[in-house]
Amino acid sequence: MFKETTAKTILYYHEQQFATNWDANIYRGCGHNCKYCFAQYSHKYLETTDFFNDIFVKSNAPELLYKELGKKEWDKSPVNVCGISDCYQPAEAEYEIMPKVIKSFIAKRNPLVIGTKSILILRDIDLIKELNNIAEVSIIISVSTLDEAKRKLIEPDASPTIERLKMLKRFKEIGCKTSVLFMPIIPYISDDQENLDEVFRITKEFNLGSINAWSLHLRGNTKKVFYDFLETNFANLLPEYRKLYKKGNVSKEYSINLQKRVKALRDKYQLHSVYKSTRPVNKEIQLSLFN
Repeated sequence: MFKETTAKTILYYHEQQFATNWDANIYRGCGHNCKYCFAQYSHKYLETTDFFNDIFVKSNAPELLYKELGKKEWDKSPVNVCGISDCYQPAEAEYEIMPKVIKSFIAKRNPLVIGTKSILILRDIDLIKELNNIAEVSIIISVSTLDEAKRKLIEPDASPTIERLKMLKRFKEIGCKTSVLFMPIIPYISDDQENLDEVFRITKEFNLGSINAWSLHLRGNTKKVFYDFLETNFANLLPEYRKLYKKGNVSKEYSINLQKRVKALRDKYQLHSVYKSTRPVNKEIQLSLFN
């Protein structure tokens, strides 16, 4: 169900600087239906808990961004428009808000960060190229597995992984800053050596810039949703997961072992770079900007 809303403000500050300190969520909820989605908690602040099916659309997002990016106190910090929910999720194919959002960034010459699992973003490549000529645009994709049978179970309504990687290559070729998030690596499902190696190999072959790789976290309601998914599709793994995830993070032993494997792949493919934020935020100015 889509529900149009009128937001009062759009820019939100957070301390963690990956990929930037500022978010502007165009949608709340996400139709990609990723079974591990960390953002499911965010719907508890709304009138529904169905993160995957009740999608809130901020129909006035372009106008708000034009206004807030134009305030004289604003210092043109990069803004991530996919903080909680993917701005190129299935709803965007119907609402087509992002072209207007990008035009607001063009008008204000403001750096932009987009993190997506959808090749729908290619629809707007000309606008993104126009913005990148005057302000840095960072395009980030997250991937988990190149096995399409598994991907269709885990991320049923996202684009195929290889198509995401090819899409990112297109944006690299037009000069955008690009990065791959190999997240989450899912224990016993997407952590086989063949999958890890192939994601690193393609990242290097396509010259996609940095790659960050981390294992699955299971916190809050995400843990229950993912365990229900396992029970239906990988019931044999449930006992192992209960051992691995006594807390929200994977066990220390598993994490150390995985990072050793990741380091070996970084050495093999000479992918030692990690994503660096565009610029630090002048917090004194900005924390008071929207109070």
